[in-house]
Amino acid sequence: MKLTSLPAACLAILAVASLSAVSRPAGAAEVPAAKPVSFTQETLPNGLRVIYAPLTNAPVTHVRVFYHVGSRDERPDRQGFAHMFEHMMFRGSAHVGNQQHMKLVNGVGGMSNAFTSFDQTVYLQTVPSQHLDMVLYMEADRMASFKVKQDIFDTERQVVGEEWRLRQNRPYGTLYEDLLGKVFTQHSYKWTPIGNMQHLAAASTQDLQDFFNTYYLPNNAVLVVAGDFDLAKTKELVNKYYAWIPKGPEVKRLTAVEPPQTETRRVEVSYRVPLAMSAIAFHTPAYSSDDHHALDLLGSILGGGRSSRLDRLLVNSENPQAADTSASNMQLQDAGLFIVSGTVLQGKSVDAVEKGLLDSIAEVIAKGVTPEELEKVKTQARISLIRGRQTAENVASALGNEALFAGDPTRVNTALAKLEAVTPADIQAAAKKYLAVEKATILKVKPDPLAKPAALPAAAAKEAVAAAPVAREVTFPADWPKGPPINDQVVRAKFEKGTETAIDGVKVIIMPDDRLPLVNWSLTVRAGSHLDPKGKEGLADIVTDMVRRGSTGLTYDQLNEELESKGATISVSAGGDYTRLSGSSLSKDLDYAIGRSRQVLLEPTFPAAEFEKLKAQLLSSLSLQQATPGSVADDDLESAVYGTSALGRSAKPASVAAITLDDVKAWYKANITPKDAILLIAGDVTVESGKAMAKKLIDGWKADATTRDTAGLYDFPPAPQKRQIVLIDNPDARGSTIRMAIRAYDIKSDDKYAGTIAGQILTSGIDSRLNKYVRAEKGLSYGVHGVFQPGRQAGVFTAGTDGRIDKAAESIEAIFHVLDGMRSANVTDAELKEAQTRTIGLMLMGMQTIQQQAQYRVDGLLNGYPIDYYDVYPEKISAVTADKVKAVMTQYVAPDRFTIVVVAPAAQVKEALEKIGEVKVLPMPAKREGGMEQPELLQPKPEKK
Repeated sequence: MKLTSLPAACLAILAVASLSAVSRPAGAAEVPAAKPVSFTQETLPNGLRVIYAPLTNAPVTHVRVFYHVGSRDERPDRQGFAHMFEHMMFRGSAHVGNQQHMKLVNGVGGMSNAFTSFDQTVYLQTVPSQHLDMVLYMEADRMASFKVKQDIFDTERQVVGEEWRLRQNRPYGTLYEDLLGKVFTQHSYKWTPIGNMQHLAAASTQDLQDFFNTYYLPNNAVLVVAGDFDLAKTKELVNKYYAWIPKGPEVKRLTAVEPPQTETRRVEVSYRVPLAMSAIAFHTPAYSSDDHHALDLLGSILGGGRSSRLDRLLVNSENPQAADTSASNMQLQDAGLFIVSGTVLQGKSVDAVEKGLLDSIAEVIAKGVTPEELEKVKTQARISLIRGRQTAENVASALGNEALFAGDPTRVNTALAKLEAVTPADIQAAAKKYLAVEKATILKVKPDPLAKPAALPAAAAKEAVAAAPVAREVTFPADWPKGPPINDQVVRAKFEKGTETAIDGVKVIIMPDDRLPLVNWSLTVRAGSHLDPKGKEGLADIVTDMVRRGSTGLTYDQLNEELESKGATISVSAGGDYTRLSGSSLSKDLDYAIGRSRQVLLEPTFPAAEFEKLKAQLLSSLSLQQATPGSVADDDLESAVYGTSALGRSAKPASVAAITLDDVKAWYKANITPKDAILLIAGDVTVESGKAMAKKLIDGWKADATTRDTAGLYDFPPAPQKRQIVLIDNPDARGSTIRMAIRAYDIKSDDKYAGTIAGQILTSGIDSRLNKYVRAEKGLSYGVHGVFQPGRQAGVFTAGTDGRIDKAAESIEAIFHVLDGMRSANVTDAELKEAQTRTIGLMLMGMQTIQQQAQYRVDGLLNGYPIDYYDVYPEKISAVTADKVKAVMTQYVAPDRFTIVVVAPAAQVKEALEKIGEVKVLPMPAKREGGMEQPELLQPKPEKK
């Protein structure tokens, strides 16, 4: 399992980062300017603002509706209303059935979702272009006619409760609430969008309908259409579907004014977490202030990348104190926040990390930043802006935010000039103005195994069915369609194969695409973490990190500084049976970046000091991973299913501690070789220049004589013949985490086509069988899945969910109920057709950029697929019958032979679980012997002879 990074940057969940785009001073390296976003806009008579942004990147269209309402607009005693509508708005309107919206979008391979933040609630979908009419109709229908219903409110309130528990069940689960509650004393930003479960339990359907009637108005919304569409026809559709909707009263905001902060505020909290943390927040101005340009750049200087000030001071110094740091400027409509944070290394001082964070800000206030630092982050921001033009979704998001919060979408094209004008003096002035220590709110997280967890919300009582709430009165036009317009045309993705050659035995593929001045490359080697020796799991991950931490004539700090100054990237990571070096740069810097990639690949120096720092960081990361229920469940399930084979082992503190620098050098020498390697270069290159760059990277790379020891890697234990449950006793849990699996087919089997369809019917969208029954009907979960996962060495059918502790057994039984239904009878013709259309459409959605196309090409080679595999894939999917779906479920998904892992308080769930299977109880990993014990398998014991 890939070692995970630490969550100091988890504060980023509070808001979407603001768009940064900057320019260069005289004499600096030239970066091609990002093309301005081309768009038109109109305001309908009812006040709806509409933005049209045609793009030709791919045959897909993105539709996004921004409602200017978020948690800031809630009454203090009704927190969570905005979030509730994010859920309920998919439950039908006058001419769109319950859950039909998402079902229709998913059914064509599109993506439909929504999110709630402090200042907005956004509904979004990306579809193949021919389905734009359908999406515009459905969004208009619910804008005009949504009505709150008691049964839907009751069910979705339970689902929101499960979402709340899911967040609380993670380390640092209440950090946002604790920080914001101290930062803001009056403004409604002091609570988070997730909501208050007691407030929702006390609310009536009329309360909610009043909220909808007040805020879900055309004159309080922005509609953005971006992507592949005909402008004139789309304007006609928009006016047809939206112009008639009645305008509402002007929205009156309830928000209180936050008084200025004049002295430092401190809050200390104790969580049951393994690592301390320090987070420091400062008030910044409203969204529209131009001061955010300087603050954005300062956030990057302090926390943007491995050469940032905080990383160099606290993470990559000779005496590191933090496992991770972050700095970000968060723009909210009324008042933003500048936040710096650090997660403390095991054995280090949280006070030292706090001091480092404050000292870094004080240094900026006293001495400013250097021109070189500023130019580096400007370069990064320029390239970020170019990348932000790749997809319709990114463009729509930027335009809509500027229209909603600043009243002017043209700001997406003026930000570049404003950021270009930022000077070191401007950044110092902004720091002095907003980041003085007396304006800081400092939160300290102390690990405490006896800390009292946050109280769980009481279950919402079933209310007596009240009279239907009073909704807005609307009269639909006489010619209003009686249902969503459906286009039965299916557009297939065009799979790009590139030009293939070979250099010194390495397969090389060049995929030219000159739409953007960017190039991406990946070199995939056929060896990865599966080759970790037993007892030294995590070795491949350390090797892939260490090759970046020093090369001949180049230190780790120098490499980071150079790359980040040019906006280039080089990363190396280990997958199970492969290792991949990936990179990206502007096309003008490709020669430089490929040269540095060669140094990383072929000339690592493995500095001893970097090795010791890396081990300390990974040990801290693993301690957090061992306290995270989802990670624990995943690791223990893999171990139970695959035993001590390569697929069943994962890094543990003891295995990482056992790794030596000699182990790192030996693994590199034996496994980073060109045998069967694949190099792909995609983007702004010609075939000839791409081949030249490939030769520059790998010319002369020779295989070592050492042979890889693969004996027994994939020797799996016998599959269990009865259901077994591994119960991980987590007394601190705020919910139950359930993961379950049974061995199934691998990628070589043609069963994968029927299995893909089965997974779509079970899992894809809120209307899928599992989500419909377990989430929508039973209200047991925020999300649930059941899919086949074939791999190159083995495969499984896996299912899982997170939910209430007292409903763990019921959730498992509900999943089995749905699986039994798939095994006992054929799926319907409608389900089958929708799943086939969706699967084919998803390929189209997944090939919008050349990078996505390149990933398909590499995956096909790794899997041993013929070159036309993705060309004929739609035909294979279309040939799947209901009988084949039933057969694949019947053959592989035997409910009585599943392995189930449940992470929950054993005292509360064991008795109920024993009624559905044999239970073995284990403590959380950190409490096992050596902190690394794996679950004892409940396999049949061999007969004595």
